[in-house]
Amino acid sequence: MAGISRLDKSYPEKDGIILTLKERSRVPLAQSSNFLPLTAKLYEPLWRHRSLGILTRGSFSTQRELELMLEWLEAKANETILDAACSAGLYARTLANYEPTLNLTATDFSLPFLQQAKSYAEQKNVQLELIQADVRELPFEGDSFDAIVCGGSLNEFTDLPTTLAEFARVLKPGGRMWQMYLKEAEGWAGKSLQGLIKLSGIRFIDPKELEQLAQEANLTLQKAQHRGVVVMSLFKKARADHA
Repeated sequence: MAGISRLDKSYPEKDGIILTLKERSRVPLAQSSNFLPLTAKLYEPLWRHRSLGILTRGSFSTQRELELMLEWLEAKANETILDAACSAGLYARTLANYEPTLNLTATDFSLPFLQQAKSYAEQKNVQLELIQADVRELPFEGDSFDAIVCGGSLNEFTDLPTTLAEFARVLKPGGRMWQMYLKEAEGWAGKSLQGLIKLSGIRFIDPKELEQLAQEANLTLQKAQHRGVVVMSLFKKARADHA
């Protein structure tokens, strides 16, 4: 099912994609390529479906990541779920295939990626509400979503405290948040490589720091799995009676 719109006001639309950004702000070098149609077209077949196998040296696959996301999230019929910074919408399509009654909304900063997400969704006969939006200022009413999923984009966010606060704001009390991200490497070679990558604007996250920032946003870590530099985590927003 397409998402039940929880937008805070009316916005213009182009080719079935809702546009909430007034203008494109400056982005780090690593994010600038996301605005190229060719990047959006090649992202899933050349990188996303192979990425976890490469990053974990074959010990974990993207397919297993998707299975774990479904297992931990425990999405229920008719729930409303946000795929935040969705890239080409892999998580949203996976959720739609798992439970067709879900109300799915997918946002991204990049219009070319949203257009690619729309194309993939149409090929799979999946209905998504697609919205161009900034995770630091989500265009939704508070307590709008039962769950949020975000895969691989946390490392590109420039303001984690604000973004996590926004995720918490739009989550319903008791709502779940799944994150897949890359942590800081431990070995010398890994640290050296990450040091070079950081120059492009990518940040590698300390899981303890993320847990603390999430806690400050009223999101509590429920479980986590580490596979090399890859971390998969599930957080939960406190219920109103426990706030």
